[in-house]
Amino acid sequence: MKKIILNIINKLAEKYDTCEPCELADYLGVVIIERPLGDKLGAYMYIKKTKTIFINSSLDEALKRIVLAHELGHAILHKTQNCYFMKNNTLLLTSKFEWQANFFAANLLIPDSLLNNYYGYTINEISTIENIPVELLKLKFDLI
Repeated sequence: MKKIILNIINKLAEKYDTCEPCELADYLGVVIIERPLGDKLGAYMYIKKTKTIFINSSLDEALKRIVLAHELGHAILHKTQNCYFMKNNTLLLTSKFEWQANFFAANLLIPDSLLNNYYGYTINEISTIENIPVELLKLKFDLI
Protein backbone atom coordinates (compact mmCIF):
# COMPACT_ATOMS: atom_id res chain seq x y z
CA MET A 1 0.00 0.00 0.00
CA LYS A 2 2.93 2.34 0.67
CA LYS A 3 3.97 2.26 -2.98
CA ILE A 4 0.41 2.92 -4.13
CA ILE A 5 0.09 5.95 -1.84
CA LEU A 6 3.48 7.33 -2.91
CA ASN A 7 2.52 6.86 -6.54
CA ILE A 8 -0.76 8.74 -5.99
CA ILE A 9 1.08 11.63 -4.32
CA ASN A 10 3.65 11.78 -7.12
CA LYS A 11 0.94 11.84 -9.78
CA LEU A 12 -0.98 14.58 -7.96
CA ALA A 13 2.16 16.68 -7.50
CA GLU A 14 3.08 16.27 -11.15
CA LYS A 15 -0.40 16.97 -12.48
CA TYR A 16 -1.18 19.98 -10.28
CA ASP A 17 2.38 21.20 -9.59
CA THR A 18 1.75 21.40 -5.84
CA CYS A 19 1.73 19.36 -2.65
CA GLU A 20 -0.27 21.93 -0.71
CA PRO A 21 -3.33 20.13 0.66
CA CYS A 22 -5.65 23.15 0.29
CA GLU A 23 -4.73 23.61 -3.37
CA LEU A 24 -5.06 19.89 -4.10
CA ALA A 25 -8.46 19.78 -2.42
CA ASP A 26 -9.57 22.67 -4.63
CA TYR A 27 -8.29 20.98 -7.80
CA LEU A 28 -10.01 17.72 -6.82
CA GLY A 29 -13.34 19.36 -5.98
CA VAL A 30 -13.14 18.50 -2.29
CA VAL A 31 -15.18 20.90 -0.15
CA ILE A 32 -13.44 22.19 3.01
CA ILE A 33 -15.53 23.45 5.90
CA GLU A 34 -14.00 24.96 9.04
CA ARG A 35 -16.13 24.98 12.17
CA PRO A 36 -15.93 24.10 15.86
CA LEU A 37 -15.80 20.31 16.20
CA GLY A 38 -15.34 19.85 19.93
CA ASP A 39 -12.75 17.14 20.56
CA LYS A 40 -12.44 16.15 16.90
CA LEU A 41 -9.57 17.53 14.86
CA GLY A 42 -11.35 16.92 11.59
CA ALA A 43 -13.55 14.61 9.60
CA TYR A 44 -14.00 13.39 6.06
CA MET A 45 -17.51 12.67 4.85
CA TYR A 46 -18.92 11.63 1.51
CA ILE A 47 -22.18 13.59 1.42
CA LYS A 48 -24.51 13.32 -1.57
CA LYS A 49 -21.61 12.37 -3.86
CA THR A 50 -19.54 15.31 -2.59
CA LYS A 51 -16.21 14.79 -0.87
CA THR A 52 -16.32 17.03 2.20
CA ILE A 53 -13.61 17.72 4.76
CA PHE A 54 -14.42 19.33 8.10
CA ILE A 55 -11.57 21.02 9.99
CA ASN A 56 -11.84 22.13 13.61
CA SER A 57 -11.67 25.93 13.46
CA SER A 58 -10.02 26.13 16.89
CA LEU A 59 -6.77 24.55 15.66
CA ASP A 60 -3.66 26.57 14.87
CA GLU A 61 -2.74 26.92 11.19
CA ALA A 62 0.06 24.33 11.28
CA LEU A 63 -2.22 21.67 12.77
CA LYS A 64 -5.06 22.59 10.37
CA ARG A 65 -2.68 21.90 7.46
CA ILE A 66 -1.73 18.50 8.90
CA VAL A 67 -5.36 17.56 9.58
CA LEU A 68 -6.34 18.71 6.09
CA ALA A 69 -3.61 16.53 4.54
CA HIS A 70 -4.79 13.59 6.65
CA GLU A 71 -8.43 14.07 5.67
CA LEU A 72 -7.44 14.59 2.02
CA GLY A 73 -5.82 11.18 2.27
CA HIS A 74 -9.19 9.77 3.27
CA ALA A 75 -10.90 11.64 0.41
CA ILE A 76 -8.51 10.11 -2.10
CA LEU A 77 -7.94 6.66 -0.60
CA HIS A 78 -11.30 5.97 1.08
CA LYS A 79 -13.71 7.96 -1.07
CA THR A 80 -17.01 6.67 0.22
CA GLN A 81 -16.03 6.06 3.87
CA ASN A 82 -16.84 8.56 6.62
CA CYS A 83 -13.77 9.10 8.81
CA TYR A 84 -13.19 11.13 11.97
CA PHE A 85 -9.83 12.37 13.22
CA MET A 86 -10.09 12.39 17.02
CA LYS A 87 -7.77 14.25 19.39
CA ASN A 88 -7.32 11.23 21.59
CA ASN A 89 -6.24 9.12 18.60
CA THR A 90 -4.45 11.84 16.63
CA LEU A 91 -1.44 10.17 15.08
CA LEU A 92 -1.73 6.74 16.61
CA LEU A 93 -1.87 3.93 14.12
CA THR A 94 -5.20 2.58 15.33
CA SER A 95 -6.66 1.27 12.08
CA LYS A 96 -5.67 0.51 8.52
CA PHE A 97 -7.56 3.56 7.19
CA GLU A 98 -6.02 5.89 9.79
CA TRP A 99 -2.53 4.55 9.13
CA GLN A 100 -3.01 5.08 5.39
CA ALA A 101 -4.29 8.65 5.89
CA ASN A 102 -1.35 9.42 8.21
CA PHE A 103 1.11 7.93 5.72
CA PHE A 104 -0.49 10.00 2.96
CA ALA A 105 -0.24 13.20 5.06
CA ALA A 106 3.37 12.54 6.07
CA ASN A 107 4.48 11.97 2.50
CA LEU A 108 2.45 14.83 1.07
CA LEU A 109 3.72 17.40 3.58
CA ILE A 110 7.30 16.36 4.30
CA PRO A 111 9.84 16.53 1.46
CA ASP A 112 12.21 13.60 1.03
CA SER A 113 15.14 16.00 1.41
CA LEU A 114 14.13 17.31 4.86
CA LEU A 115 16.67 15.25 6.78
CA ASN A 116 19.50 16.60 4.62
CA ASN A 117 19.12 19.92 6.44
CA TYR A 118 19.38 18.36 9.90
CA TYR A 119 22.41 16.10 10.02
CA GLY A 120 23.15 15.32 13.67
CA TYR A 121 19.75 16.47 14.95
CA THR A 122 17.36 14.17 16.79
CA ILE A 123 13.88 13.49 15.45
CA ASN A 124 12.48 15.47 18.40
CA GLU A 125 14.64 18.49 17.54
CA ILE A 126 13.56 18.35 13.89
CA SER A 127 9.93 18.06 15.03
CA THR A 128 10.25 21.19 17.16
CA ILE A 129 12.10 23.24 14.52
CA GLU A 130 9.80 22.26 11.63
CA ASN A 131 6.59 22.19 13.71
CA ILE A 132 5.82 18.68 12.48
CA PRO A 133 4.58 15.98 14.89
CA VAL A 134 7.23 13.39 15.72
CA GLU A 135 4.80 10.65 14.68
CA LEU A 136 4.56 12.03 11.14
CA LEU A 137 8.34 12.34 10.84
CA LYS A 138 8.74 8.75 12.03
CA LEU A 139 6.11 7.57 9.57
CA LYS A 140 7.70 9.51 6.69
CA PHE A 141 11.20 8.26 7.34
CA ASP A 142 10.14 4.71 8.25
CA LEU A 143 11.22 4.97 11.88
CA ILE A 144 8.09 3.29 13.28
